[in-house]
Amino acid sequence: MENNIIKDRIQDVRERFLSGNQIEEIRQNVTSLVNERLDEFQNSQNSAFRELEGAIDKLENHQREMIAYFNKQLLILEEEQKASNSEVLKLASMQNRNLSKSHRNKDSIELSNIPSNLRQLFDKKILVCLAAVSLLGILILNFF
Repeated sequence: MENNIIKDRIQDVRERFLSGNQIEEIRQNVTSLVNERLDEFQNSQNSAFRELEGAIDKLENHQREMIAYFNKQLLILEEEQKASNSEVLKLASMQNRNLSKSHRNKDSIELSNIPSNLRQLFDKKILVCLAAVSLLGILILNFF
């Protein structure tokens, strides 16, 4: 008997508050609301992803531009270095020629009394010293 009373009350509450059609209508409303929110969320995700792709493309383009700029600057510096090296070599060879000419003139005057074997040995030593000094000068100019 108590079961019947409880069942009657449950039935009475159901009839008062919600009918079966109303429950289904609420379910459909909630489902449509959830679907709308999911669509909005998916659209927001897609637009954020497109913006992110655009930003990545801009970043990659900027990176390519910077690499090209630095490569261009590197080539310019290499050309300047080559030009500078050739100028240094020209100056060193001119100085070497001038030094060897002046030393030959002095040596020929001073060494005219020395036997020819000693003179050849002395000339070779002077040439070796001049070559070493010239090489050292070139190396110093290239590194500084």
